[in-house]
Amino acid sequence: MQITSFSDYSLRVLMFLAVSDDRRVPSREIAERHGLSFEHVAKVTQFLAREGFVEASRGRGGGLRLARLPQQITIGDVLRRSEAGSGLVECMRGGPVRCVLAPVCGLNPILAAANETFFATLDRYSLADALPRHGNVRAVLGIAAEDPA
Repeated sequence: MQITSFSDYSLRVLMFLAVSDDRRVPSREIAERHGLSFEHVAKVTQFLAREGFVEASRGRGGGLRLARLPQQITIGDVLRRSEAGSGLVECMRGGPVRCVLAPVCGLNPILAAANETFFATLDRYSLADALPRHGNVRAVLGIAAEDPA
């Protein structure tokens, strides 16, 4: 099993926001801290906002923040949505099927069951579970601790 870069970046953005203490974070900052293309991060953040994972606001003081608590965002939900249409094999992708075995193949239901098991496992874990060392993640990403002022 392999997830797309789009899904990988989606998880990275969500993790960044989860350790940002509800601060509005510009997409450019996320891209820079992860060493990713701003254009790719912008596409990912548009998707995350459309799917209801993040809130986005424009203008001065704008940026992104999680729309839900990290404990309420499951890894399975994020990947199901970000991987929609990218099935394991051609006949699972919803487009034209050129495989000559398709009419008689028994592989599709086997791979579909494996795929569902993969997602069922990911449904048991939240974004919060992916951040057991919250402070260390902040340090790696260069996010300063909030002033207790």
